[in-house]
Amino acid sequence: MDFLQTVRGMRDLLPDEARVLRFIEKKARHIAELYGYEEVITPVIEHYELLAAKIGEENRKRMYVFEDLGGRKVALRPEFTASIARLVATKMASSPKPIRLFSIGSLYRYDEPQLGRYREFWQANYELIGSNKPEADAEVISLTVDFLNCVGVRNHTLKINHIGILRGILEREGVSEDGQNALMQRLDKKDLSGAMIIAEEHGVSKGGLETLKDLFSIRGNDREEVTRRIGETLKDYPEAKEALRNLDEIIDLVRDGGVDAKFYFEASFARGLEYYTGIIFEVYVPELDIAVGGGGRYDNLIGIFGGGDVPAVGVALGVDRLMLAMKRQGVDAPKEQRIKALIIPVNEENISNAFKISVMLRRYNIPAEVEVMRRGLSRALSDASRRNITHVIIVGSKEISEGKVVLKNMERGIQEAIKIEDLPNKIGS
Repeated sequence: MDFLQTVRGMRDLLPDEARVLRFIEKKARHIAELYGYEEVITPVIEHYELLAAKIGEENRKRMYVFEDLGGRKVALRPEFTASIARLVATKMASSPKPIRLFSIGSLYRYDEPQLGRYREFWQANYELIGSNKPEADAEVISLTVDFLNCVGVRNHTLKINHIGILRGILEREGVSEDGQNALMQRLDKKDLSGAMIIAEEHGVSKGGLETLKDLFSIRGNDREEVTRRIGETLKDYPEAKEALRNLDEIIDLVRDGGVDAKFYFEASFARGLEYYTGIIFEVYVPELDIAVGGGGRYDNLIGIFGGGDVPAVGVALGVDRLMLAMKRQGVDAPKEQRIKALIIPVNEENISNAFKISVMLRRYNIPAEVEVMRRGLSRALSDASRRNITHVIIVGSKEISEGKVVLKNMERGIQEAIKIEDLPNKIGS
């Protein structure tokens, strides 16, 4: 009977969990509206070649890949950005810039299931396309902080770096793009010694190796101290120094804009996705040792898909991990105080009348249920109390003969006989 269990890495969301997920989704849409991001919906299944491009070797290995009945090699999307880049390169190629796009939905990776890591997971994704200016990067950071605050997550920190610093050093040292990506993958796994070995294997000079070694030791919350130390290590690498200047400009905009963002600077920080060209960041909370979101700048991906020279920056927030962070921090999604009516027929003769009343109430946008278990009145009232029903309508033969029903306000404990046509106004008041 294994088929009665969920497939490993997948899960059922019970009503309370689904309520929290939908709460986060609602907040994600609210933030999208505040910042002017329009929703797009892309397929769960895409061509393998599209999704595999620039996603990184480790992520390619974890994709759900299969051949469809037409013999095409396809995959379940492991992230949103490739699909958005395809969309912009094709159907939105002539759209005026900037383009601000929002997506939310399920993604799939064949990861080893563990705390906060599932093979089916949800993300809220925001992409700002068409600007290479620092204010675009600052906007995405501001959006990220506002989203976290909106769902009630506290004490969040953005670990941040600029991938252009590392690439500037490696390009000046003559390291190929494949070599750079291999080194970044090691850094993503926090394997600093492995990254140094790859640098040496790709011919990085002795001075370059010393620079990387010094760079990898720099981290901290003190922005001035960190950027000063990074700048001192980059004296022979002008491209890397330009990337550091860009990072400084972005952070200045965030600070001057009044965004309450707490940064942690880490010069060895890299992400597994290969398409990043500028700032990169991940979001952490003290209660979890896994990121609840992340993003960065990717100026070349749309061009790879034939869309020309179109810069872009974006962020994805993990809905599942935000749910976990909220739980760890004791933050609950507020339950909406909504009217819920239950119509109880006292006997079988009044079932049709109860059903008719429920239809009428719904036409007035009042949620209404009929007691379909044919319980006795006492048990039905007890069930109504357990399920937070706000109003009970008792349909009895005597009252019906007078065109009335008994309405009980469960919160006040008050009941009265009223005319059926007065129910919508009485319940809604």
